[in-house]
Amino acid sequence: MTSTEIAKQVREQRTPDMQFICWWRKEEDFLDYELIDRFLESAGQNQEVGGYELLTTEQMWERLEKVCGKRVMKTQKAGEALIEWDTKGGTKTCPYTPKSMIEIFDIETKGNVVD
Repeated sequence: MTSTEIAKQVREQRTPDMQFICWWRKEEDFLDYELIDRFLESAGQNQEVGGYELLTTEQMWERLEKVCGKRVMKTQKAGEALIEWDTKGGTKTCPYTPKSMIEIFDIETKGNVVD
């Protein structure tokens, strides 16, 4: 299966609450998590893909918690959903958005996800 074929399927299967894709190569030696929109933008490269899974924001939050443990926490301030993230440099507060979640996930995993 190619990324172009998967992009077509994703466009058909995606629901509004699905913001993330986890995909792997056919050798199954590598997992990658991306925002679906970013994946769709790069799908034209037509790379070989072994499979994929679409994830909701809540499912991605669960995976982020699995990677970070107690160093990430959902909070609220003035009605706004936030993420408090304990880093080596101190606590950072980020909006609770798919973009923030994938950025934290990428930093925490250093792009090397083991599932």
